[in-house]
Amino acid sequence: MTRIALALMIALVPAGCGYRAGLGARLDDGSLADTIGIEIFGNESQLPNLERDLHEATSLSARRYLDLVLASPEHADLVLRGSIKQFRRAEGARTADNRTVETSNIVTVQASLIDRSTGAVVGTTSVTTVVGTPIDVPGREPETRERAIAIAADRLVLELVAGLEYGVTRPEAP
Repeated sequence: MTRIALALMIALVPAGCGYRAGLGARLDDGSLADTIGIEIFGNESQLPNLERDLHEATSLSARRYLDLVLASPEHADLVLRGSIKQFRRAEGARTADNRTVETSNIVTVQASLIDRSTGAVVGTTSVTTVVGTPIDVPGREPETRERAIAIAADRLVLELVAGLEYGVTRPEAP
């Protein structure tokens, strides 16, 4: 009986101490945001429909890392908005005799976090991810592209929301 009581106390103590399972976001007025909306990003790259993959990856990142509920951008406390600036392929690693053995996918995304109630930009970031894959494995391009987008999405979510929580990604005052 004492082991059950001890297990219950251990399980309930974090709930009473304000323990959170993920990152939250404190707004300028001191209140905690409850919801986040993710807009479909713009796509300035030459690869069509990349914004759909980024939206899905960013939504998954928000669910995985944040203590915020995903909501429609029109109703959310915070809105994540941005644009895919570039997607390109490049040669990667080479052997000692200068033979290319890897190709890379390079994705650059810029994003802002907006307090919907005031319209104020509370954080901005730009991320570039480089993911390489060996050229001797045909058909890996889609998997490599998905991995590059997923890494970019994770970085956007973490940098903007953690930055807001800890005050490191706030835009500079004019």
